[in-house]
Amino acid sequence: MNLKRLAALALLFTASAAVQAQNVLDFPQPDNVPDEFYAVTEIPAGGTIKYETDAKTGFIVADRFQSMPVAYPANYGSLTQSLGGDNDPLDVIFYTRAPLQPGTLIKLRAIGVLKMIDGGEVDDKIVAVPTSKIDPTWDDIKSMSDLPKMEQARLEAFFRVYKQLPEGHKKVELNGFESADVAKSEIKKAFDAYKAKQ
Repeated sequence: MNLKRLAALALLFTASAAVQAQNVLDFPQPDNVPDEFYAVTEIPAGGTIKYETDAKTGFIVADRFQSMPVAYPANYGSLTQSLGGDNDPLDVIFYTRAPLQPGTLIKLRAIGVLKMIDGGEVDDKIVAVPTSKIDPTWDDIKSMSDLPKMEQARLEAFFRVYKQLPEGHKKVELNGFESADVAKSEIKKAFDAYKAKQ
């Protein structure tokens, strides 16, 4: 093999490694954040496996199987370029017409936030829907009150019980839903916390 070909292959390998090293949690947010924001999907709606994005590498890993016989009522993931109250990326649970695959990025808008304490730490869940450009089906859903009451109850029921097994797991406390404006404020705070650590 001649030196030119070897050098070209080395350059191609280096470029490929650099692309693979990109952490999905560093994906840039749109200019109009917190009105719209990107999140990476970790768990599809109906899923029973707790996938999580590793903060250091961006790889999706299987964290655990749900011990409680409950499935996620909507897609679940993390906001990119964010740090929540628990020093992890801010959590989001979001609705789509079909479940999204783990690792999929999607642009969302907040309709509210479920206030939650997990093991003594703030662990709020932003509740969101796709932006109009992604799926106009959700255009009339502006706040939690626009969701069917049963859907709100499902969200609370899921997070109330999903960690009850195995025994001795962290205790979860729910403190109701807050507005889309409160959710946007939490999103902005999480993005500012992320930037401050860079």
